[in-house]
Amino acid sequence: MKSKYILLNLFTATLLVMLISGCKKELEYVPESYLSPEQVYADEAGAIAGITGIYRQFQQLKKSELGLIGNIGTDEGKTSGFVPTWGGYWLQLSSVSSYDKTQLSPQNDVLFYFWQKVYQAIGNANIAIRYIEKGPAGEAVKTRILGEAKFLRAMGYFYLVQLWGDVPMPTEAVDPIADENGYPRTPATDVYKLIISDLQYAQQNLPDKSKMEKGRANKQAAQALLGKVYLTIKDYPNAKTALDPLMSTTETALMPNYADLFKNDESTENNIESLFEFQYSVESGHTQNFSEILGSWNISGNQPGGGGQVALPTAYAANIYPLADSARKNAALRSVYYDGNGNPGLNDWWGDVGKPHLKKYEQKPNQGSNSSTRNIYYLRYADALLMYAEVLNELGQTTQALTYLNKVRTRAKISNLETVMGGTPSQQQFRDSMVTERIKELMFEGWRLFDLKRWGLFETRTKLYNTESTNNIQLPMHLLYPIPYRELIANKAITNQNTGY
Repeated sequence: MKSKYILLNLFTATLLVMLISGCKKELEYVPESYLSPEQVYADEAGAIAGITGIYRQFQQLKKSELGLIGNIGTDEGKTSGFVPTWGGYWLQLSSVSSYDKTQLSPQNDVLFYFWQKVYQAIGNANIAIRYIEKGPAGEAVKTRILGEAKFLRAMGYFYLVQLWGDVPMPTEAVDPIADENGYPRTPATDVYKLIISDLQYAQQNLPDKSKMEKGRANKQAAQALLGKVYLTIKDYPNAKTALDPLMSTTETALMPNYADLFKNDESTENNIESLFEFQYSVESGHTQNFSEILGSWNISGNQPGGGGQVALPTAYAANIYPLADSARKNAALRSVYYDGNGNPGLNDWWGDVGKPHLKKYEQKPNQGSNSSTRNIYYLRYADALLMYAEVLNELGQTTQALTYLNKVRTRAKISNLETVMGGTPSQQQFRDSMVTERIKELMFEGWRLFDLKRWGLFETRTKLYNTESTNNIQLPMHLLYPIPYRELIANKAITNQNTGY
């Protein structure tokens, strides 16, 4: 049985308000298991359990259709043809892919739930930081769990600032009475300063990956995320400094075979390449339906096909792998489905018959709906290598950058880039190769939207390759999502909406 960790169902003050603005919410029933922050963080064991509860909140964010944000609405992924016909919430989800202005609006519930869940996790991280700092835990434990709390808070704000720009930025536990007027939007530059500060603390104080429980933040994960943040704001010297230790550590390395990263028997989860991944298991009571949403669900019985098929790769992404790159293609995509007796058949349940679907998250055979126990990657060492190569190239060190890019290509059993190009590429040629290399290596791992924005290619590539969005995308409007209407109503300190909404 694989090692998983049961997550505490933590009820804290942030769950008693509808929004982080401090808007009070009447509770008809307070569970007997309710614990105040003072009770949770009264001792060392409680503090550790409190942090574990925050991990669970991010698990919930990634386990469902909300985990598609970052993948769909790009040149990489789209919602399937049937999703808009389901109406309501699903029509709103399809607009995140198509940028349909009638649905991608402040009233969009998909965006509101994402916003709400991230802020709930941040709120609990703020509570943890406040009570751990003055709590009774031993100094070594206190430093470690503070590092975890700050890593998780940084993760949350990194999502928010990339998707919404200037956002409210509470750093203390919310007081529903004292803070009843809400929080104004903080400039994105200041949000990034907090993210960087939190991750600097985390990478300095968290133990190495090998010394941490599986599924918990560690030094190498913090270094990789800090490097990604610096890369996002184009601070290349500091990105290099953050990523440098990962290039020489023995704590992480590439798995020898790409396909082994995605075995559906779950035997290679929490592997040497994984820097941080979200944990799911029957034992913990926390499973995911992301596999089903992507159509990569092994149906029991004799019915060919599988899954809800809510999202799938664009035609461009499905055909991006050259013949030589079959190792990654065969691990990432499935074009033929099998029934319960092992007989091949087309996926004919929904609207995109026979089109390639994501295989990466395919769950164990005979697991039912909403019961996949596959973990979901957040950060992998291959991502760190590609980021480091990108940073070196931007610093004018293209020849050195090839070393790190080629590590990823060699694992995929394809030729070095300079061999393919007949010599050392120019800086721009290297940039162009990175655009395709990252999608081939990291397809549907949650980073494509942010990559395209960083490169300034979001509009051109999404319009070109995600055809349902071609006539809808407008800049600067769609570089950011609208602030949710329910937040604007509850949080009177927010006085402006993002451009175009």
